[in-house]
Amino acid sequence: MYKTLLFLGLSLCLPFIGEAQEGFTISGKISGLDDAAIVYLALVQDGKYENVDSTEAKSGNFQLRGKVSEPQNAVLYLRRLSGTEKKRDQLSFFIENTAININGVDSLVHAEVSGSVSDQQMRQLDAEIRPLTKQITQLQDEYANRPKEELFVDGEPTEELVKARETMQRLVGEIKTINRNFVEDNVDSYYALNVYYFNVLGNKFDPEEIEPLFLRFPEHLRNSELGKKTWDKIQTGKRMTTGSVAVDFTQNDLNDQPFTLSSLRGKYVLVDFWASWCVPCRQENPNLVKAYEALKDKNFEIVGVSLDQNKSAWENAVKTDNLPWIHVSDLQGWKNEVSTLYGIASVPQNFLINPEGIIIGTNVRGEKLTETLTTLIDKK
Repeated sequence: MYKTLLFLGLSLCLPFIGEAQEGFTISGKISGLDDAAIVYLALVQDGKYENVDSTEAKSGNFQLRGKVSEPQNAVLYLRRLSGTEKKRDQLSFFIENTAININGVDSLVHAEVSGSVSDQQMRQLDAEIRPLTKQITQLQDEYANRPKEELFVDGEPTEELVKARETMQRLVGEIKTINRNFVEDNVDSYYALNVYYFNVLGNKFDPEEIEPLFLRFPEHLRNSELGKKTWDKIQTGKRMTTGSVAVDFTQNDLNDQPFTLSSLRGKYVLVDFWASWCVPCRQENPNLVKAYEALKDKNFEIVGVSLDQNKSAWENAVKTDNLPWIHVSDLQGWKNEVSTLYGIASVPQNFLINPEGIIIGTNVRGEKLTETLTTLIDKK
């Protein structure tokens, strides 16, 4: 119930050294697999895994050939054609254009992978981080179902909960340091570029502080598809930092009428990214309502940008949560044009913009939202 009190997002993603080869060859041997079976290879396409090839496993032996444009996550699935199929028989690994060997006993689940440098690096880094993530999971599980009265006194967290949060933050910090050190020591590696993008940059970063490390990657990695995506993310981050001019946009409101952000020039504007399906967003809405009621007559406005895809769900959430400000969306979910412009990778997020159109605050929220906004506005 109170897992959200402790949860701190973690992501570990994966990836190659050197120039791409002509293609990959996956040679598999599953000892003890006597039943006829089909092995499927799935790669990520348009944000989800899709089967791209398959082959028959004969006496446990199989081979797949192909080519990937860049190293990437892959999954092998094994489907037995007779007998009782095991509930989970799949293997996640990192594929690159090289000769890859898969060796297991009776199943893919615990098979060993060799031949992919990226996969080897991924597993070594994961082995270093896994004990820390295990501790975090244990802490989350320990406090998830504890009654609120055991964790708070007069609305304030107990010393026990404070220490648990501090431990979580320390562990997350250690994981970040391990990832950062790995990247710094392996800037010639595609896998390190992937770790840099997902774990060093993450969703929140200081572009000026983090950019020099990206520039240490060799040119062929900086010019790769992931390298270009990383560069774009850094540049977007620069545009969205405090002191930058807020990117203008136009998007339809709930009445399907176009709204343009610059039409509010001369006011303080909080651009709030959220969605009806986002639990933390909905939990934050009462704080936004309180701030809006306190500041709406003081040259202040809120613009909610929804990452919804269903207009009815969006409209219902606005009505249910009593959100009386401006709302816009193109109903494209995570592909919302405005969220893309602002580099939004998680919600809730917001930007406070002054009357001149300059960002003066980011991710301002919580029970003291009104006080924080008032302070930021009064300082100007």
